[in-house]
Amino acid sequence: MQVRLFERRGNSMLLTAEGRQLLASVDVAVSEITRGIERLRGTGKVSRLTVSLLPVMAARWLIPRLSRFYERFPDIEINIRTSLTLTTFKSDGVDLAIRYGAGQWPGLKADKFADEELFPVCSPNFNGGHLPREPSELLQLPLLHDANLPWKHWFRPAGVKADDNVRGTSFSDANLLLAAATSGQGVALARSSIVADDIIAGTLVRLFDYSYRTPYSHFIVYPERSDRIRKVAVFREWLLEEKPRPLAS
Repeated sequence: MQVRLFERRGNSMLLTAEGRQLLASVDVAVSEITRGIERLRGTGKVSRLTVSLLPVMAARWLIPRLSRFYERFPDIEINIRTSLTLTTFKSDGVDLAIRYGAGQWPGLKADKFADEELFPVCSPNFNGGHLPREPSELLQLPLLHDANLPWKHWFRPAGVKADDNVRGTSFSDANLLLAAATSGQGVALARSSIVADDIIAGTLVRLFDYSYRTPYSHFIVYPERSDRIRKVAVFREWLLEEKPRPLAS
């Protein structure tokens, strides 16, 4: 380079004025390269994202897919917090939530995640494999009830005349409801957003083509301006890529 960068003083080598100037330039260049790599990879540090959602949505939809998120974003750790109540985002440390409702919450952004449909499901081995062919036949079979989703929501539009108080085992936890259906204990009224994997795997079968579309949907919810935070923006985009797809009838 025809520039003297070092000078010897005794047993030591010291930077010259030109050397110090070059070092400062190199430091700036290295810092820019480092920042560029961090922008591509994230911060290089582990970020923790707290997500709130229903227990059944966590168990039957999110957890089976979470490894795919970690493969793409190993620098973000997900803290799953299940609850039946709505998070406030103010004092509970939640960064993002999946909520079921009309999609309007003051002070929060809401991106539609999935519509919800209801239809009967059961084990393929239920009743010795003799499955009902007509909706009205369900009244003669053991029905499993979700405490939050009465059978009347499906019976009435399907043209089945039934009392409001149809007998059968009731569950406050949708996970238990589907576990009972999988084990062959009866027919359950299932939500399309959480039962698709079971149907694809063959552990549950859908009965009849008709489904009841609920007036509400699932939404990805987060505070305004939080979409500027990388971990929130990245997880939101991933959720939208992975969101439940409608099942073929």
